[in-house]
Amino acid sequence: MTAPLIRSATKRQFLLQLGLDPTESRTSETYWMLKDEATRAYENQLQGRRDLLRPEYANQEPPYAAAHFTAEAFSSVVRSIYQRASPLARRYYDRGHVAQGDNWVINWMLYHVCRYRDGRNIRAARARDFHADDDLDEGKTSSEFQGVQEADKVDRRPDAGDNGAYADARDLL
Repeated sequence: MTAPLIRSATKRQFLLQLGLDPTESRTSETYWMLKDEATRAYENQLQGRRDLLRPEYANQEPPYAAAHFTAEAFSSVVRSIYQRASPLARRYYDRGHVAQGDNWVINWMLYHVCRYRDGRNIRAARARDFHADDDLDEGKTSSEFQGVQEADKVDRRPDAGDNGAYADARDLL
């Protein structure tokens, strides 16, 4: 398990938190695999579903922001993604479990899938491309990645346990 990130963290921060090198092609493949699972869940379980919106957004027109959905609806989709995950995706999702039962890896990805559709992502909206912000950061070498990883004080061992950071991050979600 790794320490969770807030949902507004950048893609680069997300990848580094999972212990992935943003400069490697396999990282891009992994990212797209995780995003594809979240996108399918969004399209099948959230897209256009007014009945899952918080009461104050009941009259909101789609597309919906992640914050428009009830916490239970969003958490239910997160659980569904985990339950239906491919074995390879589950390896990454298993790093995101926290004591409270949420999964920050899936939560981050689903939040960003919603964000690509809700109009706040100006670059994606302008391009009419829901993946316009998915280009991985370029120009970083593997040695720079190692330096960032060493400077990052997060314990990436799977057995590191919950270091209490989730409670702080949860308040920001």
